Amino acid sequence: MIANILKKVFDQFLELDIQVWQNFEQLGEVRQFRADTVLKEADTKENHINIIIEGSGGNLIWSKNNFVCTDIGFENDFLSDFMSFSLQKATPIEVRVFEDSTIFRISHQNFQKTFEAGAYGNIMTRLVTESAYNAKLQQQIDLLTKTAKERYLELLNTKKGIERTQLKYLASYLGITPQSLSRIRAEKL
Repeated sequence: MIANILKKVFDQFLELDIQVWQNFEQLGEVRQFRADTVLKEADTKENHINIIIEGSGGNLIWSKNNFVCTDIGFENDFLSDFMSFSLQKATPIEVRVFEDSTIFRISHQNFQKTFEAGAYGNIMTRLVTESAYNAKLQQQIDLLTKTAKERYLELLNTKKGIERTQLKYLASYLGITPQSLSRIRAEKL
């Protein structure tokens, strides 16, 4: 089951045989987390790569007496402080699940095994890093070129489960106030 989910997640970067993902599955574990569980606290080092099987979560930064949501994830998305994970250094990012969630996670130590000969770790890491960079750049472009309503509608069309996300996190991710998001949601879309 997990191998099929991993294949689906990674096929967008590189299509590999299911056996690769069955081997990859052996390096991690599936865990259940309650809503609002912090997976990585701010100013600590990320020790896991997390993939959301069910649920949602995001990366948060404390700023001006409030959390700012810098990244948001749903089923089949990554949910990790990738910069901290790759550099093995502390960052101000907090990683939190927003609702009861099922997560597949691989420790940094086990992830290093994917770099062994024939394990595809180098290729996967490069492709995922490029994708994450491009997605973050696109998010910045969208913030500058699209309206909040356009960004919200795009999320509705591309992310399964967005309607379950707490208003404060979703609004923060979109760069607007919760009141503005409520108005957008109230409009006939």
